Amino acid sequence: MGLKMRVYKENMYNNYPRRILRRLILPGFKLSYHGIADWFLFSLFVLPSYFGIRLGFFDLTGLRFFEVLLLCCICKNSKLRRLFFDLIAECPNKIWIATYLMVVVYTNLIHPSIGTIFYWIMNGVVVLFCVTFLVKYEYGLIAFLNRIKAFTWILCLISPLQMITGTPPFAILDTLGKVSTTSRFGTVRIMGNCTVANGYAMYLMILFPLMCYDWKNRRIDFWKNRGLLILMVFNIFMTGSRLTIGTLLLGFFLCLINLSRNQFYNFIKVMIVIIPVTVMLIYCLKDTSFIQSLLRTFFSAIDEVLNTNYAVKYGADATTLYNSSYYRELLWKHTILGDWLNPLLGRGGNYKFGMYVEGYRIQSIDNFYVGQYITYAWPGVITWLLMSGSFLIQSIKNWIRRKSAFMAVISISIICYFISLWYLDQLQTFPFMMAIFGIEYAFLRESVE
Repeated sequence: MGLKMRVYKENMYNNYPRRILRRLILPGFKLSYHGIADWFLFSLFVLPSYFGIRLGFFDLTGLRFFEVLLLCCICKNSKLRRLFFDLIAECPNKIWIATYLMVVVYTNLIHPSIGTIFYWIMNGVVVLFCVTFLVKYEYGLIAFLNRIKAFTWILCLISPLQMITGTPPFAILDTLGKVSTTSRFGTVRIMGNCTVANGYAMYLMILFPLMCYDWKNRRIDFWKNRGLLILMVFNIFMTGSRLTIGTLLLGFFLCLINLSRNQFYNFIKVMIVIIPVTVMLIYCLKDTSFIQSLLRTFFSAIDEVLNTNYAVKYGADATTLYNSSYYRELLWKHTILGDWLNPLLGRGGNYKFGMYVEGYRIQSIDNFYVGQYITYAWPGVITWLLMSGSFLIQSIKNWIRRKSAFMAVISISIICYFISLWYLDQLQTFPFMMAIFGIEYAFLRESVE
């Protein structure tokens, strides 16, 4: 990209608010490629998946609508079209993407589920390459990350309003009828722009490592976006997700060990002051319902790892927590280790799972890998791991070999997500991880060139 184009882009991003109004729809209702690109990102990171129109064989969500418009704008221009298809042809992961997609297609043709095929194509493959294209040819990495930061601020400021209203703020966009509020031990669990609280927690943990990255100085820095990080942690706690507290601690630790020596020492000095003050404040307010809900969520995560029952002291039900953990063992034992499923051909996306085991009624599949086995059998599990694992291996290699802080946060995001999938289904969060894969591909492609 020449100097003239870079200067143009810098000026363009400085006038971003005015561009939004001016470029989305030009006189005569002519669609603007740049405006559509902006709205595609907004629909990906902010608009909920339940905002759209229900069609006969799939849901036309806001994301898919702007995907189609963006692809039309790209294909309409011969230069952009050539660049876009070059990205696909030169992607080192394309063989694994195509292999997994092939399993998805033939399984959902044998057990007809056209909507599932559309989901993985539109919310997976198309998101991946559209994000790669926009990072490389439209925004650049820094401008792209700045937009994600702005979207995260929007989510984290609006979502906690559910604690006051009792209804998710984004529920006003529920045109597909998928929103249902949840609570645990009498405490509302915020859901953000996702259909369930656990999904929103997973989404925030996908973004959390990125917000620990100082893209100006190309290093991990907790203080650069400290206000946003604190707000993200608050939102994660308010989801009531025990699992995400664990991945949050893991992600924080992995980012911490990648700080420079001076940054690490400075961080420790600040924590020596902040931690005692925080502990004293929590102790003084420990009898308030709000602090008790925070402590209940935190100790629920601790109890899950250490097999203790500290959360009971703050209002948790020991039996409920035990059942929540134990039925996952039963799920694994009676699916992947059972003999009622065909290990070579899954049941397809329309299969309604449900079983009774030892008095437990199991309907939700709180393990993505088990869910993949039921839906696509071993071919689906293996090809999904090969596809997603290929991106993780690339990021780790560049993290170690190049000592790239950006590849470090990408790797941490993927690792935390893979761990989450052991305890939860993907809960409509996979488009966000595919966006991370797209950012990684664009970054590595820029580095090579």
